[in-house]
Amino acid sequence: MADAEQFNVEMDDARGQNKSQQESDLELFEQYLEQDLDLDLPGRGDLREGVIVEIRPSELLVNVGSKRDGVVPQSDLARLDQEFVKSLREGQTVDVVVARQPDDDGVFVLSMADALQQRDWVRAQELLESGEITTHRVVGYNKGGLTVEFNHLRGFVPASHIVDMPRNLSEEQRRAELETRIGQMMRLKVIEVERRRRRLVMSESLAEREYQAQRREELFQKLNVGDIIHGEVRSLRPFGAFVDIGGADGLLHVSEIGWSNINHPREALEVGQKIDVQVIRIDPENQRIALSRKRLLANPWDSVEERYKPGDIVPATVTRIVDFGAFAELEPGIEGLIHISELADISVAEPLKTIRVGDKILAKVLRVDRRRQRVGLSLRQAESGPPAAGADWTIGEPESKDDASRGSAG
Repeated sequence: MADAEQFNVEMDDARGQNKSQQESDLELFEQYLEQDLDLDLPGRGDLREGVIVEIRPSELLVNVGSKRDGVVPQSDLARLDQEFVKSLREGQTVDVVVARQPDDDGVFVLSMADALQQRDWVRAQELLESGEITTHRVVGYNKGGLTVEFNHLRGFVPASHIVDMPRNLSEEQRRAELETRIGQMMRLKVIEVERRRRRLVMSESLAEREYQAQRREELFQKLNVGDIIHGEVRSLRPFGAFVDIGGADGLLHVSEIGWSNINHPREALEVGQKIDVQVIRIDPENQRIALSRKRLLANPWDSVEERYKPGDIVPATVTRIVDFGAFAELEPGIEGLIHISELADISVAEPLKTIRVGDKILAKVLRVDRRRQRVGLSLRQAESGPPAAGADWTIGEPESKDDASRGSAG
């Protein structure tokens, strides 16, 4: 019985001690809450989201989630875009960096400018890892290349990574060339990020290469023969013109430029000209596209029989001389054949020598075949009748006695 009583006494003591400990712990916890201690005290350099508590004449009061507010001083606000500063409102959430922890006054010194730059460094690193292409404005240059806006940072584009940057320039020429690019927008790819050295390097050449490859792939996926596209003439060659159709250059062969006889594309087109073209052939394997402008223009042969009747005397220009006669252009796209027997009177020994390419003549229409796209002409019979109605065109004065003799022979 004595043992049982002793056990009960010990249990009561234990309960008393536990109650006392609980009361002590509760008292300490209440003291902790009353001591204005922070569970998550920001450290110097920490990036935080804060809420603007008060807008003062020379500073902002911002709460960063702790029991102490922080101040964004006027010196930091001066580093920001002033339109942005004017747009700030109480209650607005903003990014801040702890520039200095509380001293005796118990107030953090915060920086919004540093916070924006930190966000930009994070974004730059993301772009480096993803390879995404972004667009930025050129704001300056130095000896090595261009500087561009990257939100609140400055990116650098080395001259070797600038598209169409001429080589072997003098120092003065190089400076002038770089200066002309200020204000331009550039597609760029981040290729180096070193935050400690504040080094952000970007490339236009790599960005353009990938951008054009992406556009070309997209174009070939959606392009179909027969599509009509608005393009821009990029370059002219003796055999045709290359036209940018939005992702790739297509070849507009000289024979597909128009209905008239064209010796060189520059006779009908110029670099930078905007034209409509039709896709007539696609070769995805070799990434080639053939275009036609001619097929979008009215075919002059469709109505040729309405404009030219047998017996009409019409103006023409000699375009080609062949063994069996000569071809003469009546209008762009319409050529007629003057057979050798119709060039000159039978008494002329060598009829082909009576004319030359470029001569302006009057010819008589012998026959018109719209379906076969053929017109028969006669030079020797043109003198037997007046020009067709509306053919207000005369042979120009010959440039020499030889020209005169050829004209009279016709």
